[in-house]
Amino acid sequence: MGGARSFLLGILIVAATVCLVLGLTLPIVRLTRFYVWTDVHSMMSILEELYKSQEIFLAATICLFSVVFPAVKLLYLLGLYSARNIDAEKRGRLLKRIGWLGKWSMLDVLVLALVVFYAKATKLADAVSMPGIYMFAGAVLLTMFAYALVEHETERPAPSDESGGTDERSEVDAQPLRHVLSARAKAS
Repeated sequence: MGGARSFLLGILIVAATVCLVLGLTLPIVRLTRFYVWTDVHSMMSILEELYKSQEIFLAATICLFSVVFPAVKLLYLLGLYSARNIDAEKRGRLLKRIGWLGKWSMLDVLVLALVVFYAKATKLADAVSMPGIYMFAGAVLLTMFAYALVEHETERPAPSDESGGTDERSEVDAQPLRHVLSARAKAS
């Protein structure tokens, strides 16, 4: 991976990690009921409240999709970033796993948007999204960009070796040309 791309990938991973931590700890929604009572919740406080109210399944599901999946995806990307010398086959398997995790990346943002919409539509409370949701969405987007950068680097053809030889693909592409040139040389 080139120096500039490697630096960019490192920056993306660090920025996504910071955004994820901020997205989980900063307030994500403010609910105001009857113009008087206001509740402000972060993702972590929502998980805590769900656990306290014995909604274990819901708390575990949100924790899995909001905390565990993004963290595992960032750890995978960090592993791919730090272990640049692994073979292409193993790297491809790791990228498939990250791709599978990425399918679930925007699920919480969608769920939160639906909660805000439901609260406003039913007039139960006035719901306002707070900075935490934007940080979380930023973490998801930065992770997607970092994944795309790693995937792009993995799909690039291998560079030629240090001995000055060519890679396999250029050697195979040159074979038909050699046959044509040798046939012309025999004909003349």
